[in-house]
Amino acid sequence: MEQTKNREIALLNMVQALLAGGSLAVAVWAVATDGFKSGTDTLFLVMVCLLLALVFSIGPMMWAAQQGLISNPLAADQSEAHGGNRENAVVWIALLVLTGIEVLLAYVHLNITLMLIILMGLSIIKAVLIIAYFMHMKFEKMSFILTIVPILVVLLCLFVVFFPDGMRVKNLRSTQVPSLEEQQAAEK
Repeated sequence: MEQTKNREIALLNMVQALLAGGSLAVAVWAVATDGFKSGTDTLFLVMVCLLLALVFSIGPMMWAAQQGLISNPLAADQSEAHGGNRENAVVWIALLVLTGIEVLLAYVHLNITLMLIILMGLSIIKAVLIIAYFMHMKFEKMSFILTIVPILVVLLCLFVVFFPDGMRVKNLRSTQVPSLEEQQAAEK
């Protein structure tokens, strides 16, 4: 009885893995053949296929981890001094979510100033996560951090100082320069 149950579970996980692979193959095929030329239709198809691939792969991955066939990347690993696989996976997922929000903002019609503020804020959050976890700055000595942070503050202040000058240059270029034909016609 137990062996039959295990066989059925293995078969169901195989079917789910095949469905996940098929969904992933459809997404790759859609991008390869169309290359997003049909716009949001292809994007929608690819996103749905990737979501289906993720949903179908969860069961087989959990089963394989329980059977010891693969290691669980979300399991807490206390042997590493600088964070474990679970911590890295959570930070990576957070970065993917933030990137998804940034891409979504391209399709939402917001005031340009508000959109840029949101994008800059999300980019700063992503940079902090990358620096803290993937560059292991979270584990550095405080003296090293106190050396880096003031430099970043000075750079941000310099950006703020030079933004008005950039706007002035933009306004200078708003006047149109007449074409060569227009100049010759004006001289006659």
